[in-house]
Amino acid sequence: MKPFKNALRYWFAITSVLSFLGGWIILAHSPKPVQQTATVNAAPLPTLPPIQAFGNSNDNGPSFFSPNSQVNSQPSTGFRRLRTGGS
Repeated sequence: MKPFKNALRYWFAITSVLSFLGGWIILAHSPKPVQQTATVNAAPLPTLPPIQAFGNSNDNGPSFFSPNSQVNSQPSTGFRRLRTGGS
């Protein structure tokens, strides 16, 4: 069994090195991206209106990112107890 394990380790090492070198060669010979020489004068993109669902409005809707929306609020003095979902 020991000669088989050694042969398998050498096989993995040799194929890993050859695969790495082969990938490096393929990457080195791949086509390069085209460099743009002329600047295209395109119109600027229009601005989008602000999203009203995340508290940007004055309609007292649900505020998902408010720190005051805790269900079980604890006093802020001292250290908070770590709560996990474990049994």
